[in-house]
Amino acid sequence: MAKKPYFFGKYYKCIAADSFSFALIDSRSEEGYAKQLITAEGSYQITDLNAIKVDDQGIKIDLHENGLTVVGNVRFGELHPLLKKAMGPFSIFSLERSHEVYSMYHSLSGSIVLNGKVHSFDDGYGYIEGDSGTNFPSQYIWYNSVGRDYGLTVAIATIPFGPIKFTGLLGFVIYNGKEYDLTTYNFAKIRKIAEDEIQISKNSYRLTLRLGNAGGHLLKAPVNGTMNRFIKENIATPTEFTFEKGDSVILSRKDPLSSLEMEYTVGKKASSDTDNIK
Repeated sequence: MAKKPYFFGKYYKCIAADSFSFALIDSRSEEGYAKQLITAEGSYQITDLNAIKVDDQGIKIDLHENGLTVVGNVRFGELHPLLKKAMGPFSIFSLERSHEVYSMYHSLSGSIVLNGKVHSFDDGYGYIEGDSGTNFPSQYIWYNSVGRDYGLTVAIATIPFGPIKFTGLLGFVIYNGKEYDLTTYNFAKIRKIAEDEIQISKNSYRLTLRLGNAGGHLLKAPVNGTMNRFIKENIATPTEFTFEKGDSVILSRKDPLSSLEMEYTVGKKASSDTDNIK
């Protein structure tokens, strides 16, 4: 039997005390190992794979290539993973892509020097997730907001499941030591998808995301186990979200450093004053 094409990647998002942020994608695929780096200013395919070392304790960088110099060490504090697998009961199926969250939020320490500028990650915070399978979804939205005391991530994607396709939802919030799951398998509903707003509900819980500019920089993504698709990610887009239960607000924040990938065809843009978010 022919071997099924395969990829695996982990995504490490790090936000410094001075609001500088970067993400590292550490992956392997049919083409071998790869590392990608993204900041608000650009994205970079790393040639010298030994220049960046990453594990559950942190990231060490000594990179000098293509006009990019990054040297330093970012250490991870206690990780806050989900209480169960992100895919829930869908974990038992062989889908084109499986998703996992390794830490919804955690503290950071250390520093890096990027092209001569020092960024301290003491009192910073981060997020870690991973993907595996064969392909990224043909259409999807991925959103992440993380702070010192909370984590919020949402993924909406077209999922092939045997002879059918459906729109799947993975949404998770961790705040004040409590985890809230808003997923297809626990009957959460997507109420609205627009270029500037997403609404999700589950019973009396409601999550509203007000999105800024998707845009972003190019990253490689898998198709049949090879990294030959290009997607765009904005790692520092201003957004606002509100998470409610009934008439009570559980968590509401404006986040100038949200991450967003909008590889999704949406309908008419909803009315919004998102552009005024600072």
